[in-house]
Amino acid sequence: MKALRFSHVGRSEIVEISRPIPKPDEVLIRVKAAGICASDIMAFKGKHSYRIPPVITGHELAGEIVERGSGISTLKIGDRVAVEPHIGCGICALCRQGHYNECPNKRLLGVGDWIGAFSEYVVAAEPMCHVMPGTMSFEEGAALEPLCVGLHAVQRANPRIGERIAVLGCGAIGMMTLLCAKLSGPEKIIVTDISPFKRETALGNGADEAVDPLNQDPVQEVLKTTGGAGADTVFVAVSHEAVLDQALRMCKRMGQVVLIASFGEKILFAPRDVQLYERSLIGTLMYTSDDYRTAIALWGKGELDIRPLITRRITLDQAPPVVAAMAEGSYQDAVKTVITFD
Repeated sequence: MKALRFSHVGRSEIVEISRPIPKPDEVLIRVKAAGICASDIMAFKGKHSYRIPPVITGHELAGEIVERGSGISTLKIGDRVAVEPHIGCGICALCRQGHYNECPNKRLLGVGDWIGAFSEYVVAAEPMCHVMPGTMSFEEGAALEPLCVGLHAVQRANPRIGERIAVLGCGAIGMMTLLCAKLSGPEKIIVTDISPFKRETALGNGADEAVDPLNQDPVQEVLKTTGGAGADTVFVAVSHEAVLDQALRMCKRMGQVVLIASFGEKILFAPRDVQLYERSLIGTLMYTSDDYRTAIALWGKGELDIRPLITRRITLDQAPPVVAAMAEGSYQDAVKTVITFD
């Protein structure tokens, strides 16, 4: 089968490798769509902590089951599935409590020897597979992964009806967070991004105001639009020290700041900005199957439309130069790029 391998830092290539063989508790999936995540680009650049070249990565995917192990009980050959790309150990306290996203021994698709979604076939354990509605496209199924990142973050924050919310960063995760935050019934959602295209896309998908941080002061804009009080909840979807500083300063007294972006390095921030105003700083990591089930149910009710956020489609053969260009900062106006398979 064909796969996109990051052979060295800064280099990717299409290779021919053996098709994986499912274990008794696994299924073999023919990949139909795979999203390119910012973390994949970090891996390509050699800046990811555990997706390390040489690797065949990719973790946003949907496809069709073509083979199943002897121990599979519910899934059938031909099932169309969105894959939740991690699985806990199943025995630690966190896994037993349903928080396997925080399992210290969990395994992730596209890490190490586990071939990821940038290939024609992958294997996945039964609990990782969520059967898609018949009318959901494979592209939308692949986009459920970043959607569930945003959904999990909103569930962690649990905003109340009528809150004023800020989303800093309108990449794929920020946009998905915007869609999910809109369902909480906020009074207003303010977003920030340096890309005019992304700001306009956010306004078309539920944002009430979009701020250009290159030409406007995001903190002052949020304070102005909230009558000086600040935002009740601020979601940080950009891993930049200055953005975290903005988040803390635009958050109201006793409000909350939710960290979604992955900060790969230590940064400086003022703890006094948290302590003095009794603000809460909340971390959020990935998702669980509950988020996938909720997302699929909301999609089925027509409450989540993720199609406008899929802004570029490429084939596997086209992926090497696109990945390289993304690593160099090109395609800043793309929200979600998806690799499609025949």
